[in-house]
Amino acid sequence: MPNDRPYTVVARIDNTPEGYAAAEYACSLCLKLRCQYRLVFVYVVALFRRTGLSLINRQTDQLNADIREDAENDMVKCKQFLSRFESLVTYEWISVKDEGSAGPILVNFIQENLQAPVDLVVTGRTAGLGIKKFVGRHVSDYLLEHLRCPVMIVKDEYDVSDDERGR
Repeated sequence: MPNDRPYTVVARIDNTPEGYAAAEYACSLCLKLRCQYRLVFVYVVALFRRTGLSLINRQTDQLNADIREDAENDMVKCKQFLSRFESLVTYEWISVKDEGSAGPILVNFIQENLQAPVDLVVTGRTAGLGIKKFVGRHVSDYLLEHLRCPVMIVKDEYDVSDDERGR
């Protein structure tokens, strides 16, 4: 890795124990790096695709409105979770909203929109949320198959009960 650019870590975060475990892992990794780093947290909002049928689109629009509202609430919780690391690591927050599944949306974002090469992607082992969980597969599997950089899959779950006990 050239010394003129930071080691870039992209971490997929969502409001799940797996998403929090991935975020915690990414932060602890960056704390241990002995070089300049760039830590980017990406929250993906995967919306249902619109069709050419207006009746179906009305239903899709309502589902997407619910997804957007849930995502806004989840992003607040994720940012609250990350606030514990603000004095330890520097990071960027990016939310990506698009139609489709979370895996392809994240891969496209990493390949097309980040301004620097990515050295590592950190993700939890979660499937798509809601209805998509039953028809899709794990986002981490998709990332492994389609990214051209190392992918760290954090299989542990963050123990939320530790927060309740003040740890």
